[in-house]
Amino acid sequence: MNPLASVLLLLGAGLTLVSLVVVHVLPTKLSPLRDPVSQYGITPFRGWYWSAAGGAAIAGVGGALLFSTIPGAIAIVTTVLLGVFAVARALIGVFPMDAPDAAKSRTGRTHNLLAFAAFASVTAAAFTGAGAIHDAGAPTLSTWSTIFGVIMALGTVGMILAAAIPALHGVFGLAERLIYAGFIAWFLTLGLTPLP
Repeated sequence: MNPLASVLLLLGAGLTLVSLVVVHVLPTKLSPLRDPVSQYGITPFRGWYWSAAGGAAIAGVGGALLFSTIPGAIAIVTTVLLGVFAVARALIGVFPMDAPDAAKSRTGRTHNLLAFAAFASVTAAAFTGAGAIHDAGAPTLSTWSTIFGVIMALGTVGMILAAAIPALHGVFGLAERLIYAGFIAWFLTLGLTPLP
């Protein structure tokens, strides 16, 4: 494995994890079950959200570096997907979400597009990456990559349902946090598991 890729994966995922744990225990008055993670970015504790987003971008770069060393078209696709994820996470702090009671703004719509790009690309990357990792001779790591992709996909489905069905609005935040849990765990696993 590329040592720089491993360092970036572990550093970025670790920074994201620590930042999110800290902001979740601070007195933000937000509900982890209901409120989106991005809402921390419009509180006085926004620095922790920016740190989490920056950490995810760093991990995305590490993942892109890792897959760029694996031969084959599926690894190239995974590298591009992780590049999209890294750019979206790096930019999202510059485009905060709209407050829940505020009118929709161009900045808020850009935030939503960046969030969609990040979540869709990293979820897809876990699935395509599983194929690339399997072809590289690491079937167990490939299985874990698929598992983390499924966790992210379940979170995505949960977010869509929670946004569309009023009775489920109260679990939107929980569904989104499944996506975060999936990609943080995936990046940590990639960083800790050497390829053959």
